[in-house]
Amino acid sequence: MPEAEPTPHQGADAEFDAVRTDIIRLAALTTEAITAGTQAFLGGDPAAADAVEDNDDAIDDLYHRIEDQLMLVLAAASARPSDLRAAITTMRISHELERTADLVVNVAKATKRIYPHTLDPRVRGIIEQMGQQAVVQTRTAIDAFADRDPSWASVLAEMDDAMDDLTKSLFRYILAETTGDEGSVLRAVQVALVGRHYERMADHAVTIAERVQFMVTGTHPGQATDD
Repeated sequence: MPEAEPTPHQGADAEFDAVRTDIIRLAALTTEAITAGTQAFLGGDPAAADAVEDNDDAIDDLYHRIEDQLMLVLAAASARPSDLRAAITTMRISHELERTADLVVNVAKATKRIYPHTLDPRVRGIIEQMGQQAVVQTRTAIDAFADRDPSWASVLAEMDDAMDDLTKSLFRYILAETTGDEGSVLRAVQVALVGRHYERMADHAVTIAERVQFMVTGTHPGQATDD
């Protein structure tokens, strides 16, 4: 007997399986970029910073491919409401990852702006922790997406407190140690901006987990459900 043609809903499920794989790949590229960007900044390595910027093209290409796939799902007249919600929220998740990668590019650019000056050991330690925290939160958020687990939204919000504390520590130290000369002030500004970039990366991870909650449950964090 000839094989039955797939139903429209089966076709949508297949599309989402493909998008899911690409989202996980996008997250892997993004976390690799965070690590590489952090190492370039800590090492004061302009060549490594250039490589981070160059590698961002692959992230952008994958992001645009995901967008194209999701637009096809949204255009399908037979799409179920759950399909539409998943498509919209998945598009938002891909955007959060792409923005995180753009922030890493900003870190790479800051590496070249302060070159050849070396970082204060205390600043190095804080930035290293911030890079690690950004990676952990991004990976956790994507695990939530891969597992369709909405419970991580509140966990990521709590994890984000650690990044906020690191940001405050960095700013306090910079303000206390910066001298009045123009070069010192400009370098301090660059380091402060880098700290802000990492804080935003962590915020994107929180948003991804919140989007997963909406995708799975149809409710936003803090929104009451009908019992």
